[in-house]
Amino acid sequence: MEPVIYSRRAGRVSSGEREWRVEDDALVTRGASGHERRYRWKDIVSVRLCEEPARGRPWRYVFELQPKHQRRIEIDNAHFVAADEYENLSESYTAFVRAALARLAIVNPKARALMGDTPKRYFFLLLASLIGLAGLAIVLTTVRTPLDTLPFANLVKFAIILLMLPVFWRWVLRAMPRGVRLDAVPDEALPPRNA
Repeated sequence: MEPVIYSRRAGRVSSGEREWRVEDDALVTRGASGHERRYRWKDIVSVRLCEEPARGRPWRYVFELQPKHQRRIEIDNAHFVAADEYENLSESYTAFVRAALARLAIVNPKARALMGDTPKRYFFLLLASLIGLAGLAIVLTTVRTPLDTLPFANLVKFAIILLMLPVFWRWVLRAMPRGVRLDAVPDEALPPRNA
């Protein structure tokens, strides 16, 4: 197999571009100094794909790999060009991620990729959202407004609360972490083709 190569510079403190190569037996990385490191596919214990916009990079997507007994590897589609200026490498990033997932699927056919937030982060975001929704409902029902002079004010407030629920539920479902087979990762887990 011809190795699929992806190169990017992470940020201003990076001395140069880091190259990532998908090879038959391992994910190989080489820094600007020329030092290579190999992560064998069979040692990768988890994979996560998510959209994580950042300042100056609203189109940022992340591919996380967790090797056994080592630090998590985070690869994104943003290439640092200059201060607060990034280049969108979505096309080569998507090809690289698809090749890496294909190699992982061959080594471990039962492995799954996590899409969305981590379960711990999702739990705390959900908890904060529920508290915010409950707080807004309490404020709507207890704080006096000019609307309260109308005979149907309570119905209007109740309708506003009910209208917030579908928006909240849609967010909950979109952010929910879910696992998918490595060979069946949907397009929504990767940058859009027109990005």
